[in-house]
Amino acid sequence: MRLHFVRGFLVALFLLFSATAVFGQFHVGVTAGPQLTKIDMKFKSGEVPEVDLVLGFHMGAAIGYDIGVFTIRSGLNYENAGGLFDGASFFQRSHFDVNFVTIPVDLRFRFNRRGVLRPYIFAGPEFRYALSLEDTEFVLKDDLSLANASFAAGVGLSIRIPYVPFRFSPEIRYASDLTGIYSGELETDDGGILETAESVKANAVKIGILMGF
Repeated sequence: MRLHFVRGFLVALFLLFSATAVFGQFHVGVTAGPQLTKIDMKFKSGEVPEVDLVLGFHMGAAIGYDIGVFTIRSGLNYENAGGLFDGASFFQRSHFDVNFVTIPVDLRFRFNRRGVLRPYIFAGPEFRYALSLEDTEFVLKDDLSLANASFAAGVGLSIRIPYVPFRFSPEIRYASDLTGIYSGELETDDGGILETAESVKANAVKIGILMGF
């Protein structure tokens, strides 16, 4: 009886340490911060109209898994990109906020695995879906791409508090729109066709702090 108990205890202890070793590689946290989004627009005629840089914000949750000096990180974020078409003088009605749900998939490389300050770089695809635009009345509605993809890259600094599992990481990310948010003809409010767009892309610079364990 005692032998079975000892064996069972040792097996349970082994499984516990194994689970700790495996699941101890996971990290979870939250992130938030401001972002600047810019519409890069090009017409087939070659004209490149100027559209204002827009201030917005982002927030969400992140999860990562360490593999040596690398970390695979993903999450779910909400982005308020602001009034992306504000300043587009060719529209009479151009003010409406664009909101996205984004799913980033980053591969992160850490330069230093020890110490209080641990710099890192990261890159990977970012998938986003525009919210509520199908219910908004505006002239771009019919040809707006609700789902699109971008490629993001950036740098960060993981700051570890000694003897505490909590850490926070200020970072900056640039997301380059790959597929564009619009394809089709740009129309004026009176129904006249203004120009045919070759590309309409929303690129963003995001500054944030990732806080977690």
